[in-house]
Amino acid sequence: MKLFVVLVLVGVCAAGRVHNHVNFCKNNAVGEALARAARKLIVDELPDIIGHCESAAIALENGDFFGRDCIRAFDQSFCYGYTLYEKYEVAKLAADCTYGDSDSDYSVSVTYQDMANVLSPGGPVSKLGNLACAHALPCFKHVVKQIADCARADESFYTKAAEKARARLEPLIVENLGSVKNSLICHFGEKSDAMTLFSLIQDRITSYDDLVTLMNTHISGDTQDSLVAGAKSGIYDFFDGSNDFCDAGCVHKTTKYFKKLFIATHDAETCPTIEFYCGDCQANAESFIMGSAGSVPCCTMNALDSITSTIQSVIENYGELLIDIEAAVTETVEESGVSTDGYEAVKAAAMEQAACLGDTYDELDSEACVEA
Repeated sequence: MKLFVVLVLVGVCAAGRVHNHVNFCKNNAVGEALARAARKLIVDELPDIIGHCESAAIALENGDFFGRDCIRAFDQSFCYGYTLYEKYEVAKLAADCTYGDSDSDYSVSVTYQDMANVLSPGGPVSKLGNLACAHALPCFKHVVKQIADCARADESFYTKAAEKARARLEPLIVENLGSVKNSLICHFGEKSDAMTLFSLIQDRITSYDDLVTLMNTHISGDTQDSLVAGAKSGIYDFFDGSNDFCDAGCVHKTTKYFKKLFIATHDAETCPTIEFYCGDCQANAESFIMGSAGSVPCCTMNALDSITSTIQSVIENYGELLIDIEAAVTETVEESGVSTDGYEAVKAAAMEQAACLGDTYDELDSEACVEA
């Protein structure tokens, strides 16, 4: 599990605070214009949702609620996302009806060499990491502080904001249900399990109040309070860990190490793709770890320990709740006539792969780390 967290860590934060200048909006006029429009829409809607907080209302009116870091992070992330949207022709894929076109099985073609290439200096991952450290993290801290101030001034702040957001979103959801239904039919067929589940959700959840009732049925009030408190605490722990990680220049050290690891893991014959880690891929990775003992950055290991301890705490505190919810959902789905055999098979395979990743992390953790 911990090695998986490393992969996420590498993908989210993959550069130093001041290296690799980011400008995904350069030569991307359409993406930049759409980013500005989306940002304006958010700013225009927020007063109706959190404007009952006087300090937030003033900050929104003065243009101080988000600030330069947020604008930079949002626009650049949006432009990068739009580039991928165009590159992979997402609009065309969404519009084309694919039901019945092919019966071929899905297969994974991404290799560990591909993952190593993505981590190259100056690549998009490095630039996104720089963006996260230099702008997204300060933005997030700035916004969270203002929301926390609102909540301290008014105990009902979150409840009022949720009600106002519900009032704004419910009509939009109802308005677009027809499009969602048509898309499901287009891609899966009118008699598919997907359509059965969609109809089930429509029958069971017809309003926001239905969703609240469903949540209260399976999650007690005390547990909900505990989840909220844990989330708040987790945000500030995240800030502390992220600051240490970014300030230490650990993002660059982490990507450098894992690029070498991914190159060593890849083999055209024994480990051709990332689909199955257990077996030869695991053996290749652990061979590299043992052969390069003492080269993993200590700051990487510290970040991993912090993240995984948080995940483990969630599992220990709420594992039984998650199991109960899964059982209730599975029972409901099966009662609707939809088989859960595929889900159970995927879950079993994922648990097997996670165990192998855990073994590799233990091997990594057993080696000495390097401070430099």
